Amino acid sequence: MIFHSGGDGHGRCSLVPKMLRVLAVDNEASVITTLRFVFESPQYQLTAVTGGEEALVQIDQAAEPFDVIIVDQKMPNLSGTELVAAVRARGLRSRIIVISADITDEIRQVYDGLGVQAIFAKPFDLAELRTAVDAAG
Repeated sequence: MIFHSGGDGHGRCSLVPKMLRVLAVDNEASVITTLRFVFESPQYQLTAVTGGEEALVQIDQAAEPFDVIIVDQKMPNLSGTELVAAVRARGLRSRIIVISADITDEIRQVYDGLGVQAIFAKPFDLAELRTAVDAAG
């Protein structure tokens, strides 16, 4: 579990779990359902949307930046690479993880240039994905 110290108002530090704010973006309902299951514990605050445009609305309206953004590559209207480029253009340093069945070497190079931390092929290993998300804390 990930902890951070915070003051208690009396000059003392206390250890409290750090909740990771996760944004999941995938147009496949089954993937969103799976991610809700994987990230349901109190350690995570998951926001799930079905497209890149919805993701940008959530990002722009968020009081605090998301710690992790999980992105699919192949989505209507805005691809994963386009979404990640828009996130980076906003100056956000959120950890970005890509899950997709459609990753070519060329697309992988684009993601590398955009500072993506991990890419998982669908179907992905749930434990490995959770470990990658936890590394953001």
